[in-house]
Amino acid sequence: MNISNNNNLNIFDLPNEILFIIIKKLNLADVIYSLVDVNERFIQLLFDPFYIQNLNITHMTMKSFYQRTFSLHEQVLSNICKNILPKIHDQVKQLTIEQHSMKRILTHNYSQLYSLSLVNFEEEILFRYLADYTTLPTLLIQQITHLNVDIQSDEIPKLFSEFSSDIFLLILSLCRRLIKLNFCQVFSYRNSFISTCNLPTTSCRRSTLIELKINVATFNDCLFLLDGRFDSLSKLTINVKKIKCELKKKKNEIKLSKLKYLSLASINLTSDFDKYIIPLLHRMINLEELILFLTVIR
Repeated sequence: MNISNNNNLNIFDLPNEILFIIIKKLNLADVIYSLVDVNERFIQLLFDPFYIQNLNITHMTMKSFYQRTFSLHEQVLSNICKNILPKIHDQVKQLTIEQHSMKRILTHNYSQLYSLSLVNFEEEILFRYLADYTTLPTLLIQQITHLNVDIQSDEIPKLFSEFSSDIFLLILSLCRRLIKLNFCQVFSYRNSFISTCNLPTTSCRRSTLIELKINVATFNDCLFLLDGRFDSLSKLTINVKKIKCELKKKKNEIKLSKLKYLSLASINLTSDFDKYIIPLLHRMINLEELILFLTVIR
């Protein structure tokens, strides 16, 4: 690139490698909509398989700490669905979508898709999509191995959400190939906790699951997840709202030989570290990495 006269430089003088770096820093949906018709060179860059394989069709707008929207402008979304997705849908491997645009985006066949992120969903809407909408369950059953779920949280936190607990169970029932699941830990400002203690033992299991990120209401919920139902689990990142429970002995006997990584956090004080945490750690006989974020009262 000739830089002898910097006054005449523009973005088209940059090499493709630099343009790629710039484009990757921008919102993908906005870039595709804004630059797709600029010139033939930009079209080739934007439709490069390496670039579009991770497609994020959301755009976050922050109204307040708890109120954030992820929807695209209707004109942008319409153009993407009509003119862009038909050209790239078979090259997309990772997809991020939100509730208002999901139906339109999932009308296309994403044959290479393995990773799906569902962000900023209302509980009732997500449950309805999982239970009644054919396309999403079919994707989860047949293709998805990596799933990220983000559910809108209440401004006044509650101990746990029954709806979210049902969604968690439904996901485990549908996702037959699931390897990694991030359930409500996509964004740190969310506070949606679930209870797993009362979920059916027979259906709340997934032998393929290797990595799990989750927020639970009580330490009993944590023990429930570690009672052997996820027998391939090697990495667990868990946020427990209250470390206080009635310990059931049978849940504290199974050795967790495949678990190599544990990150355990709680925002509330606990005086039961020796009673609950230590016995749990003793079960992790092959643990390689441990992160504890706890406030312990002695």
